[in-house]
Amino acid sequence: MRRGTDGDSLSGWLAFAAPLALYIATLSPGVDFWDIGEMQTVPYLLGIAHPTGFPLAILLGWAFTHALPFGDPAWRMSLLCAIAVAIAARALHAIVVTLTDDARLGVASALAFAVGGIVWTHAVRADVHDLALAAIALALAFALEAGAKRDPRLLMRSALALGAALAIHPIAALALPCAIVFAWPAIVAARPRARARAVAGGLAPLALYLYVPLRSAYVETHGGDPGRDLGLVGTAIFDNGAPSTPSTFWRYISGADFSPLHAFARAASTDGAGRALRFAHDVAYGNEGYVMLAFALIGFCALVVRRPRVASGFASLALGSAAFVANYAAESDTARYALPALWAIGACAAVGVSWLVRALTSDAPRIAPHASSLAALALALALLPGIAGVAHDVGETTRTDDARELGREVARRTADGSLVIATWNFATPLAYEIYVAHSLGTRRIACGWPHDFAGLYPGWQARFPHIYFVLARAYDVTPFANSLYISKKWRLSELRS
Repeated sequence: MRRGTDGDSLSGWLAFAAPLALYIATLSPGVDFWDIGEMQTVPYLLGIAHPTGFPLAILLGWAFTHALPFGDPAWRMSLLCAIAVAIAARALHAIVVTLTDDARLGVASALAFAVGGIVWTHAVRADVHDLALAAIALALAFALEAGAKRDPRLLMRSALALGAALAIHPIAALALPCAIVFAWPAIVAARPRARARAVAGGLAPLALYLYVPLRSAYVETHGGDPGRDLGLVGTAIFDNGAPSTPSTFWRYISGADFSPLHAFARAASTDGAGRALRFAHDVAYGNEGYVMLAFALIGFCALVVRRPRVASGFASLALGSAAFVANYAAESDTARYALPALWAIGACAAVGVSWLVRALTSDAPRIAPHASSLAALALALALLPGIAGVAHDVGETTRTDDARELGREVARRTADGSLVIATWNFATPLAYEIYVAHSLGTRRIACGWPHDFAGLYPGWQARFPHIYFVLARAYDVTPFANSLYISKKWRLSELRS
């Protein structure tokens, strides 16, 4: 498995194809709840997602889900995200080969990363963070190679990939210090014009954020938001937040309603630092296990001694992610924000295994030539004890997050032509069923809590024969509705006349 003359290799393709095959075999079969359902619906409809919009993800999703001739749109979007994580595994292979000059270990590290509990679980469903991870991983792999070769072309590729990552999700900003540190020799050696081109290349993809106000204005002008017919403005899926004016657009892309910058302020406190450390432990252990973490610690220490610049880059990515995510109160699935940090841990683990095996075999002439194979084997053996449990958890998560039964039950238990009010978790898959799968007839949907629409119910009751609510199972409907059906995750009720 030697590197090819064209810079690619059989081992690199294996590092991509093996994770992708695994993900396809365990891919989420249909529409899911929550943000996942949104990312299976909004791109296909070319709508407006929740802040900060993720414009490149929406445009890529639209192109992919309309171009692929098989599978339903929800499955196609999950497949796109699986491909993205497989690309991140391929980029990890590249960075490990750069650091260790060991293609076998590069494949092993890619597979080890791909089957981590958190990574695998997120790779088989439609999540914008998967797409951001792919772009971040490519940016860092290009940056490290650019720094090693002082190549302005690789510097440009890194800048473009990082700009693309920012156009997918602003969380990519946490990778900027790492990319700069990795590419620093190339930045210093580059001519001023090459640096300017790299900066321009990194900023150019951010122009895609103009999709948000332009598309919002188009939807509003052409009546493309079905919520307006219900007396609502800026409804989910089609025109979330109606960010068509400068003020609403700025509030939208800055995520002002979720106060992301406050997370860093909280991280600076003693309690915030403690939360960051606990988060780093829980997420890293949940994905890697203690043996892999030990390898990563050894690898990081080896990098500190031999390549301090690279070590500082990895540290900035991991610590920055932990500090932000652990103190970001608006997020429920914090682990997905840590995917780039887990990628960095995977690289450090590979370096640690390589250093450890070579140190142990340096005085054994008969074994030393096989150090590469032994390092790859050691990395694989570290994962074997937990792989069955991870596979079970992935299967269980895929099963419990499958929202197709929700659509079938709502179709069976509600009258056609009715209005369905659902909270976010359940509104996104129901919107998919209505506007993409067209499986709910002429039913209409509004996303929100029951009290959000208190003043609208009289007008709606005059228009719709039935008004139903899809809410969390524990929600108390007795003050305003009659309960009709209670499932394991949700309940259906009807507004009292």
